This record gives sequence, C-alpha cells and structure tokens, in this order.
Amino acid sequence: MGLIKKYRNFWVYCFFGFLASLINIGIFDLSHNYFHITLWIANTIAWFISNFFSFFVTKLYVFKSEIENPKKLLKEGLYFLVSRIFSLIFDDIFMIVAVWIFPWNNLIVKAVDQLIVGLFNYFSSKLIFNYKNRHLIERLKGLKERRKSRNEA
Repeated sequence: MGLIKKYRNFWVYCFFGFLASLINIGIFDLSHNYFHITLWIANTIAWFISNFFSFFVTKLYVFKSEIENPKKLLKEGLYFLVSRIFSLIFDDIFMIVAVWIFPWNNLIVKAVDQLIVGLFNYFSSKLIFNYKNRHLIERLKGLKERRKSRNEA
C-alpha cells in the first residue's frame, strides 16, 4: 500500500496518460487512415486535441493543482505547451521515419510512440504542476525583489 501512495501521481498520470494516448491514436487513425490527411498533419491534429485534454486532467487530477486565476492558468498552459512541443517534434519525426522510411504499421508505431512520449511528458508535467519546491521558488522571487528594492534605494 505504501508504494501505491508513494507513487500516486505516477499511477494516476499513467491512467490519464493512457486515456490521452487513446484519444491521440483514435484521432490519428480517423484523420490519417480514414480521411487520408497527411501523416504529420494528422499526427499534429491528434497531438493538439489529446494535449488539450491532458493539460486539464494532469493539472486537476494528477497533481491536484487548483485553477487559482486566469493568469496562472495561462502561464501553466504556456509552460505545458512549450514542454509538449518538444514531444510533438519527437512524435512527428518518429512517426515519419517509422512509417515512411520503414514500412511499419502506423497504428503500432503510434502506440510505441505514445509510450515513449508519455514518459517524457510525465516528467515535464511534474516540473510544471508539482509544486513541492514552491517554497524555494518563492524564496528566489523574494531575494530578487529585495535586491531590486535595495538597488532602487
């Protein structure tokens, strides 16, 4: 029971990450295999929709970070988006190489891709929403403000 509590965020993230991956794979499958949208565009559409879902569930249910105000929500959303853009670049390159260069099944490749991307996303999300070190961040801000006020005086 102690391991479950200790790694609660990881297990909850895995659950919601699995749901986000299903959304991603489903949207990709529909857009690429049924509507015949170009691979990287279909992949990017799937990424956008699944990450919109992922932002809110990761924030609210995984790391239990409240929506305090619009400014903070926008700031976290921006950090989240920037960190996820790195995973999008990897995602697109991986899909293009694995599907176009090697004739592998695009849904199998997408599933493997989602596992790799999911691990990266967990650790980047942990930095954005998990404020265990908030007191350190607040201290640094306080030091910065004190230096600024000393320089002005």
